[in-house]
Amino acid sequence: MRGRDRPMVATPVTWDEVAACRRANQLTFTTADVLDRVDEHGDLFAGLEQTAAPLPQR
Repeated sequence: MRGRDRPMVATPVTWDEVAACRRANQLTFTTADVLDRVDEHGDLFAGLEQTAAPLPQR
Protein backbone atom coordinates (compact mmCIF):
# COMPACT_ATOMS: atom_id res chain seq x y z
CA MET A 1 0.00 0.00 0.00
CA ARG A 2 1.13 3.51 -0.72
CA GLY A 3 1.37 6.00 2.16
CA ARG A 4 -1.37 8.45 1.22
CA ASP A 5 -4.63 9.80 2.65
CA ARG A 6 -6.45 7.26 0.48
CA PRO A 7 -3.96 4.35 0.19
CA MET A 8 -3.65 2.80 -3.24
CA VAL A 9 -2.05 -0.48 -4.22
CA ALA A 10 -0.13 -1.57 -7.28
CA THR A 11 -1.77 -4.34 -9.28
CA PRO A 12 -1.32 -5.72 -12.79
CA VAL A 13 -3.74 -4.51 -15.47
CA THR A 14 -4.72 -5.95 -18.83
CA TRP A 15 -3.70 -4.37 -22.13
CA ASP A 16 -7.41 -3.78 -22.82
CA GLU A 17 -7.64 -1.73 -19.62
CA VAL A 18 -4.60 0.30 -20.65
CA ALA A 19 -6.05 0.93 -24.12
CA ALA A 20 -9.41 2.00 -22.70
CA CYS A 21 -7.90 4.31 -20.05
CA ARG A 22 -8.56 8.01 -20.67
CA ARG A 23 -7.57 9.34 -17.22
CA ALA A 24 -4.93 8.08 -14.80
CA ASN A 25 -7.48 7.72 -11.99
CA GLN A 26 -9.19 4.98 -14.01
CA LEU A 27 -6.23 2.76 -13.18
CA THR A 28 -5.91 3.43 -9.45
CA PHE A 29 -6.91 0.70 -7.04
CA THR A 30 -7.59 0.21 -3.33
CA THR A 31 -7.07 -3.03 -1.42
CA ALA A 32 -10.79 -3.82 -1.79
CA ASP A 33 -10.55 -3.25 -5.57
CA VAL A 34 -7.76 -5.80 -5.88
CA LEU A 35 -9.83 -8.58 -4.35
CA ASP A 36 -12.67 -7.81 -6.79
CA ARG A 37 -10.17 -7.74 -9.67
CA VAL A 38 -8.87 -11.20 -8.82
CA ASP A 39 -12.45 -12.49 -8.81
CA GLU A 40 -13.10 -10.86 -12.19
CA HIS A 41 -9.80 -11.36 -14.04
CA GLY A 42 -8.10 -14.18 -12.15
CA ASP A 43 -4.37 -14.09 -11.49
CA LEU A 44 -2.92 -11.87 -14.21
CA PHE A 45 0.57 -13.14 -13.33
CA ALA A 46 -0.41 -16.79 -13.84
CA GLY A 47 1.78 -18.36 -16.50
CA LEU A 48 4.24 -15.48 -16.51
CA GLU A 49 7.20 -17.76 -15.91
CA GLN A 50 6.44 -19.55 -19.20
CA THR A 51 6.46 -16.32 -21.21
CA ALA A 52 9.56 -14.69 -19.71
CA ALA A 53 12.30 -13.83 -22.16
CA PRO A 54 15.70 -15.31 -21.41
CA LEU A 55 18.24 -13.02 -19.79
CA PRO A 56 21.20 -11.98 -21.92
CA GLN A 57 24.33 -14.02 -21.39
CA ARG A 58 27.69 -12.40 -20.70
